[in-house]
Amino acid sequence: MDRRDRVKLYDQMADAYDRSRPSYPDDVIDDILGDSPDTLSVLDVGSGTGIASRQMAKRGARVLGLDMSPGMSAVAERHGISTEIVPFETWEPAGREFDRVTCAQAWHWMDPFNSAEKAASVLRPGGRLCLFWSAGFHPDELADALADAYRRVLPPGTPKLTLGYAVSRSSDLPLDFSVVTGSPRAFRHMTEEPARSVPWSATYTRDQWLDELSTHTDHAALPADVRQNLFDEIGNTIDRFGGAFDMTFATYLFSATVPR
Repeated sequence: MDRRDRVKLYDQMADAYDRSRPSYPDDVIDDILGDSPDTLSVLDVGSGTGIASRQMAKRGARVLGLDMSPGMSAVAERHGISTEIVPFETWEPAGREFDRVTCAQAWHWMDPFNSAEKAASVLRPGGRLCLFWSAGFHPDELADALADAYRRVLPPGTPKLTLGYAVSRSSDLPLDFSVVTGSPRAFRHMTEEPARSVPWSATYTRDQWLDELSTHTDHAALPADVRQNLFDEIGNTIDRFGGAFDMTFATYLFSATVPR
């Protein structure tokens, strides 16, 4: 599935995405913005409905979002995030400079080398490029039962689906982000900083998880009847485990600084 197809799906699910997708840990946002967030201008690339953008704006940063999806951008605008609908690769900064270029959960859709160079070109001296992703998995016994449910329902030849949030089970972590960040070559014009990971957890009911899962493009792209049968089976499986579960998350932050 290419980016244009994903944009069409995201347009259709914008409200559900904004409602169900988790925000990011305060420690991560505070690390990105530092001690004086109200002095910073931030370019948030792949801003979606503005989930991370709003967290930064609430701390006083001036945030401009960029996203390819008109539907997602409209939701961000309703939340007060000014957003330009354009791919980062072809966006024209028109002389604008920023203290931070951020990207939450989206850098893997871009060319890491050209995008990092473009980020460096719009950052002021001392500015930071900050890339971050959250990944989460079910308890192992539930993950095993869900894997069985997927095998029962999905027709042969269905592309592999991710069961959890960016990963399918605990053994998938830690993820190797070097491919999507392009590290270290993509950061050759900047000083790369040590990566961070922040653990956290969230509780999902059956319905909350199905709502969230409906915003995963690999699931949204399934034929409607297959998706409904799968979601019914997932819901029944979660019900057998008490109707709710704790998902274990980690948010990973990768950053690099432009020399002063």
